[in-house]
Amino acid sequence: MEQEAIEKMIAAWKRAGDDLQIKIQTPFILKIGDNTEIKFHLLIEKFGSRLGTLILSANNMTEFDTPEKYGYYCSALNPDNYSEYERDHFIDTLSDWGYFGEEVKKPNWYTGEIWQ
Repeated sequence: MEQEAIEKMIAAWKRAGDDLQIKIQTPFILKIGDNTEIKFHLLIEKFGSRLGTLILSANNMTEFDTPEKYGYYCSALNPDNYSEYERDHFIDTLSDWGYFGEEVKKPNWYTGEIWQ
């Protein structure tokens, strides 16, 4: 059941990537110093930090603190809340994380407003 919800969330973020013209990698493997690899569901590039935001399910946050040590932001999302692509909801989430890319490549929909 959880895996199905995660797959729907990944599909919704892929749609967001296409519609909002943002770069997404799925899955994303974070390699850390001792040859350990940690798998994240998604990397949303240039949002949350210069390297991007790594996505975990809110139901499994065991590696939540690790990405920050390597320059990434991490967000634990409820897959049910992101299982369908709703443009305004995804824009609100991305805006809340903040854009960290080049100014000239900033998406035209990005206002910089923090999610209320």
